[in-house]
Amino acid sequence: MNDFIKIPKRLAVAALVIMTVLVLSIIVLYFSAASTVIQNFLAHQGGSVTASTASLKGVLLPLIVMMLFPWALNLLGILYLKRYPVVSAVMFIVAGLMLLFTLIFPVLLITAGTMLVIRHRHYIQHEKYKTHYE
Repeated sequence: MNDFIKIPKRLAVAALVIMTVLVLSIIVLYFSAASTVIQNFLAHQGGSVTASTASLKGVLLPLIVMMLFPWALNLLGILYLKRYPVVSAVMFIVAGLMLLFTLIFPVLLITAGTMLVIRHRHYIQHEKYKTHYE
């Protein structure tokens, strides 16, 4: 049973690591929007610095919220992978669909979820894995 979850687990962990780095960088950018470096950058771009900072924070906050729920689904899917592989597959697929606005996360997560569903179905139906009690 452990052999068929290795590749999907690696895909999900890779997506979780990339997503964690992205979420942390967005959070750092959100909280450092009032720093002098970003204020100087916004001043050189033109326009009002105060309005630019407010609009930057207005864009980053919904992005953080949109990334945190799929991040939590991905983490729960990894944690439940050995005990409930089909539930983990559904969590990976839902998290991948929620992140369709990105490019790499849907590929990793939907592939991992689909592999889990197909391999679990094969594992249940294959004669090699059946016991004489069934």
